[in-house]
Amino acid sequence: MQSEPTVAVGGETTVAMTPAPQTTMAMTPTQCPICFETTPPGERYCSECGFLMSSAVPEATAPASAYPKLRDPNGREYLLRAGENIVGRDPTSDVLISDGTVSRRHACIAIEENHAYLQDLGSTNGTRLNGEPVGAERVPLPSNAELQFGSVVMALELPEGFETPTVAAEVAPPLAHLVGVGDPSLRFPLYTRPQRIGRRAGNDIVLPDAYVSGQHAVIEIVGADVRITDLGSTNGTFIDATKIAPNMPTTVPSDALLTLGKTQFRIEWVPTEPADAPVAETDAHAEAQANPTPEA
Repeated sequence: MQSEPTVAVGGETTVAMTPAPQTTMAMTPTQCPICFETTPPGERYCSECGFLMSSAVPEATAPASAYPKLRDPNGREYLLRAGENIVGRDPTSDVLISDGTVSRRHACIAIEENHAYLQDLGSTNGTRLNGEPVGAERVPLPSNAELQFGSVVMALELPEGFETPTVAAEVAPPLAHLVGVGDPSLRFPLYTRPQRIGRRAGNDIVLPDAYVSGQHAVIEIVGADVRITDLGSTNGTFIDATKIAPNMPTTVPSDALLTLGKTQFRIEWVPTEPADAPVAETDAHAEAQANPTPEA
């Protein structure tokens, strides 16, 4: 051990203290106790869910699967909190997307109890839900929906218990029906909006089939086609004898047999109304044509 040097000042001995060497503290990343994402060293808040890292951890922490979330193509997840979640390029956005095709305040996802809604905030390149454009009016969100902001496509995941609000009244009559083979009571109207099919209550089309998954598929009419998307169901979705790939919209031919679980269906299109016949001429005009007046 090195002794401190002594200096005599006015007959008294003064000890000159050697400065202590500075200690460098090693900072390591920490894991958020709420969403379990790794937070960079020195950050006060979790970059994913916004939890204050210095605050006490709640006694009972809900698993990440209990929260609605968005997932980008790289697998990164964005948890959605209750209330409004702004999606955009602005650094203050709740869902920050650093892409040139995304506006600073692009869209809003609202989480209200067990419902989710989407609306566009006047973005330059638009917002789409399952390929359909979304405007300034809020639209309800189903689980496993595909959301597109500009050119960025993300998947929506809603926890069990979330429901898609039913539309009070369809603006237009159904374009086709999903009709059970051998069971005429299974007859469901089909519209241009996506409709969820599954065994669980809360789907647009509920099938009482134990071989049908809770959320089995999504069916919709696009132009002159009926398209169905299997949602990774346990027993699959078949068109005739062919099992379709999950999460891939597939066209159902008009004469095809569609099988979900052990229930079989056919597509029955609603006959189109014939064009209005030409309006008949008035009796006076017809008589004048039949009996021309002699010239003077």
